[in-house]
Amino acid sequence: MDFLKSFVIFLNINLVFTANILAIFQYPFYSHQFTYHKLMKELALRGHNLTIFTSHLFNYDNFSNVIQHHFTDSLKISNRNTNMLEYKQKNLNWFQIDQRELKTFYETTKSEILHPEMQKIIKNNENQKFDLIIIECCFCHLIFLTEIYDCPFIYVSASDVSFVWHGLMGNDVNPALYSDFQLVPFLHRYLTFFERVQSLFRTFIIILKTAIFTMDDEIKREHFPNISMNVVDVIQKRSALLLTNTNVAFGHIRPLMPNTVQVGFMHIEPPKEIKDKNLKEFLDNSTNGIIVMSLGSKADTKSLNLSTVNKFLNVFNQTKFNVVWKSHESDQIIPQNVMLCNWLPLADVLAHKNVKLLITHGGILTAYEAIDREIPMIVLPMAYDQISNAKMMVHKKIAIELDLNNFSEENLLSAIDEVTKGDFKENVKKLREKVYDQPIKSLDLAVWHVESVLRNKNELKVPTSSYGEQFKRYYVDVFGSAIILIFIVNRIIKKIVTIVKNKFKKYFSNKCKLKIS
Repeated sequence: MDFLKSFVIFLNINLVFTANILAIFQYPFYSHQFTYHKLMKELALRGHNLTIFTSHLFNYDNFSNVIQHHFTDSLKISNRNTNMLEYKQKNLNWFQIDQRELKTFYETTKSEILHPEMQKIIKNNENQKFDLIIIECCFCHLIFLTEIYDCPFIYVSASDVSFVWHGLMGNDVNPALYSDFQLVPFLHRYLTFFERVQSLFRTFIIILKTAIFTMDDEIKREHFPNISMNVVDVIQKRSALLLTNTNVAFGHIRPLMPNTVQVGFMHIEPPKEIKDKNLKEFLDNSTNGIIVMSLGSKADTKSLNLSTVNKFLNVFNQTKFNVVWKSHESDQIIPQNVMLCNWLPLADVLAHKNVKLLITHGGILTAYEAIDREIPMIVLPMAYDQISNAKMMVHKKIAIELDLNNFSEENLLSAIDEVTKGDFKENVKKLREKVYDQPIKSLDLAVWHVESVLRNKNELKVPTSSYGEQFKRYYVDVFGSAIILIFIVNRIIKKIVTIVKNKFKKYFSNKCKLKIS
């Protein structure tokens, strides 16, 4: 009998393997970090040993197989330099924002490399071994660790990624068909002429900046002098997978190679009970409905123009709804139906039965939470991908877009009335059904792909080509033919002009001779 029990147990044993994984999440955005840590916790539950470097610490108290290190300096640098409300109110364009972000990126990268625990990882004096590196998708110099530890890496992104990354992963990067995700949303199959010009210009600027970045690499020379390859070469050699927090039902449609996997809505959790008693009581007692307003973790509401604050407060005072506004304390007179909160468990609040509307900046993670909770939106985009996200929400008829710098009280009142009374609620319900109409949850899909890389030791790596190689493959013959054709036509036209000119010259010359004679 004991033998039979043992045999049955043996048959039900699954092969378990654990790996040593180094995870580096350097962008100091809380919502992004939350998404990545969802994946980390799931991997920890599978028994993998994780060493995590992050700008925001999360609770891993119940996990003995997780070590966390805090990028405290990079968080301070980002909080000091990044304020999306300032970007919007100063009307900075994407190029000006990119320049600011590049400066911040260099500062944060240096601080992260100089982190004492990261220095130990770089020097590897303890002969530590990592089977895989998971890193946030950006041109981070810490990607050189894959050469030091001779292991593959996986890119993760809390949103879609720039065409640079799509190109490096082998995806099509034709700017006439697939513009950069922060520029123009793909609401139609073909971009207009001016959209294509804009897309091509942005593509050119990013390629130029990437080339300069890889050629003049001061950080690499200082901290990784023994590695001969540049960042792009290492990415193409060591990259195994790109996980993007995108979903085909709500996002930009483009052909993807098998090594780019969409895991949108991965961070969504079932709603939890709201612990703040005052907030819970306010929500419960708001039988006429609740408007929730949150402009994101990187929008310091202290810098919001006084006139804009007054417009919001005047409108809120005129509505029948109560309002929960994620904002710092204000010196203004706050209407009785408005509650200000320094911090808000947004996903849990949106799940409350009395919530009717979300006023948001259009961040992709906030949009996902609203879609999951079936809440329509008013969008006030400021920077980054928020502009294209807002266009996508309007296209899907789940939101109305307003300009934060130029809206009037009448605009906002009208938008609130239209969203709460129209078909927006039904539209967001239908969109949610499409999002979740898939055979496997996004988080499980992400974990499966990560473990697939570990199981196969990156032997299933898809051969990729850079956007430079794609240009050679698809466009050199086209541009070459065009140049040859232009040259031939030019020569023919010149020849015709010369012949005609000579004929006229000869004709008038003969006429003059006849007159003289």
